[in-house]
Amino acid sequence: MRKVTTIAISSEDTVVPDERDAIQNYQIQVLLKIGIIAAGLVILILVAVFAVTIGAHEIGMIEAFRIIWDHICGVEYELGSDDWWDSYVIWEERLPRTFAAIFAGMGLAVSGVVMQSMLRNPLADPYTTGISSGAMVGIAAAISLGIVIPAFSDEMGLMANAFVTGIIPALMIVGVTKMKNTSAATIILAGLALSFMFGAITQMIMMGAEAEKSQEVYKWMVGTLNYVVSDKIPLMAVITLSGSIFFLIVSKQLNLISLGDTGAKSLGLNVESFRNICLLVMSVMIAEQVSVTGVLGFVGLVVPHMMRMVVGADTRYLIPASMVFGGAFVVISDIIARTVLDGISVGVVISSIGGPLFLSFIIWGRKEIW
Repeated sequence: MRKVTTIAISSEDTVVPDERDAIQNYQIQVLLKIGIIAAGLVILILVAVFAVTIGAHEIGMIEAFRIIWDHICGVEYELGSDDWWDSYVIWEERLPRTFAAIFAGMGLAVSGVVMQSMLRNPLADPYTTGISSGAMVGIAAAISLGIVIPAFSDEMGLMANAFVTGIIPALMIVGVTKMKNTSAATIILAGLALSFMFGAITQMIMMGAEAEKSQEVYKWMVGTLNYVVSDKIPLMAVITLSGSIFFLIVSKQLNLISLGDTGAKSLGLNVESFRNICLLVMSVMIAEQVSVTGVLGFVGLVVPHMMRMVVGADTRYLIPASMVFGGAFVVISDIIARTVLDGISVGVVISSIGGPLFLSFIIWGRKEIW
């Protein structure tokens, strides 16, 4: 008995320090992830304030901080004064554009995380699965043909059209995932096929429309922030933030579904219902984004990859990290478009940056993150 007791004590003395070290390492990793998210938030705020200083009317960064803070605190300037004009330029012209870039980046990055988790595929995002192209058909139908879902205003009509046509490829992709012997490559090939199909429908609508309307549709296809107005920002903010918060709440379920349908079901998750709800919320987010800024490719593909390498695959940290860095990515791309490239479309800049970045991830990226 004494010998047995001695062995038990020795074994306990060996195990407990290992467990303590594991707990400490986990706590350090969590703090690191939170620190990365906080750093991303600071970067987002700085680049957003810098973005509102860019334009023909020169406003310094410190001055921009002061005017934004004064506006939040309810300070009013004398009509026609220098401060009044600076405040008007910032709040009526530059901040709506910047907010649109932030919310578009957040929505696309979060949607990319959700699509990749649900489909268990590193190439899945709203663009490669055809959702953005499908939403673009609704935009083209509204602008070129005047076809809008009844009982909606102009702004809500664009979003409703984009939602209806954008959810079609999403549901078709889910159908493909339920087929037997479906590989990751099959899902992405199906998504690309749907993207080409809906892209062709948009082009046919453009070819039969007037030149001015075709040009307007083309702006949405390329992706631009030049025509953002302040009236669209509140709705975009509500939908993007509400959808992102929803996915944060169900992040544990997203972690489960990333294990596979069989594993998630064995742990008590109703996979079909959960996937349909996620698709519904995500389609609303993408529809609103496309109706305001047009199609912005690579954001939902590159940003989640980048963040997964830094904070890991746990969606509890991956979603907020992708949100802040996705917003910063689009704002930085817009700054480059407005300064270095002399007003070129932000969608072109995002593709120019995102393409090489994603190629580098493929060549030098770590496979173990998946």
